[in-house]
Amino acid sequence: MLKKRTMIPETALFALLWLHFAAGNSDLSYRALKFGNTASDYIVYQPNMAPLQNAFSACFWARSLLTTSRCGPHIMSYEGGGFSNEIVVSDEGGCNIIFGSNFDLSSKHSVSSGTWFHYCMTWGYSSGTQNVYLNGQLIGSRSTPSGRRLSTGGFLMLGNDAGSDGRSASYSYIFGGELYKLNLFSKELSSSEVLEMSRDKCTETELTYGDVRSIKWEEILQRSRNGNVREIDSGCEDVIIRRQMEVKLNETLEELRNSKQLLNETRAELSQEKEEKDLCRTKLATSEENLNTTMIKVEEALEELERKKEDLIRITTSLNQTQTELDQVRKLLEKANNTPPDCPLNSTITSYWDLLYSEDYFGDVISSEKLEVLYKSVEKLEYFVGLRVTEGMIQFMKHFHDGTDKCPNSTE
Repeated sequence: MLKKRTMIPETALFALLWLHFAAGNSDLSYRALKFGNTASDYIVYQPNMAPLQNAFSACFWARSLLTTSRCGPHIMSYEGGGFSNEIVVSDEGGCNIIFGSNFDLSSKHSVSSGTWFHYCMTWGYSSGTQNVYLNGQLIGSRSTPSGRRLSTGGFLMLGNDAGSDGRSASYSYIFGGELYKLNLFSKELSSSEVLEMSRDKCTETELTYGDVRSIKWEEILQRSRNGNVREIDSGCEDVIIRRQMEVKLNETLEELRNSKQLLNETRAELSQEKEEKDLCRTKLATSEENLNTTMIKVEEALEELERKKEDLIRITTSLNQTQTELDQVRKLLEKANNTPPDCPLNSTITSYWDLLYSEDYFGDVISSEKLEVLYKSVEKLEYFVGLRVTEGMIQFMKHFHDGTDKCPNSTE
């Protein structure tokens, strides 16, 4: 009896997968940072900037919550060793500083307060060009001083301006907003790469760059925080988990399709093997039937041989008997040939009439010539001319002439 299978509804399966992914992804980079409204609310540390000396791209998602003057709220600020304002970015487009030189693009920064936007600043030593992108679109491009490389050994501050010493925050540059996915890449991203990254705040495109992503958001989340800087939900947790689930489900579906195809192929192979086995069974049954038929024929042939053997024994017996009779006749003939003319047979053994058993007489008609042989000892034989010599005739003659027709020299 087949057991009834318990089917898990799709909603329940989805919930189980959700719990699985949520439990296994508690430390992923979908958490954002919310900075407080004081000068003490920031993150500062000394990263390894060596991979970025010849090219870099600084990209992030941000949401402005404070209204200040132009170039006021600083999202990030890097003060290089011995060089101030190596990189500075404000939240309203007024500050896009590199190597101490500002590139004011506030007139093109058309994002209202409280709205998430994507920002990228790229630079390359070989190109000598600074490009600024807002939501994937290039809003400004300019040349940078030739021969200049990014300095190393400085401090990176998030949420305020680093000051000349790299660690002196100011009330004038309080960010007070929300920051998400700030990454620095050791290459000058192309416009298409920036566009792809800006399509969706919850995309994980930046994760595909591997070691090129020198400063990683998930590492920034692990840094010490000053003041009121806390993690918040970026709104991507559910989206990322759902996407990961979709990827996993698609992979599982693909595996199931492959398994189904393999199962179908296996079924086809088993079906073919079954057909071959059935064919073999049919051939075997036919062979057994043919063998049984052959065995029956063999048995019939053996029976026929046995009958013929019995016939042969009878024939052999008859031939042996005939041979015995022939031997007797041959002996008689030999005796007849050795008998004197006046007595054809040896009287010590037989009578004259036994001469008629020889092949010269027996079964033949008595002629005048043959009669001459018998005239010497048998009277009135002329009455038998024309008669056929038979067993009955011979017995008759012996019966009625016994004792009178012996050879003269007979001792009987």
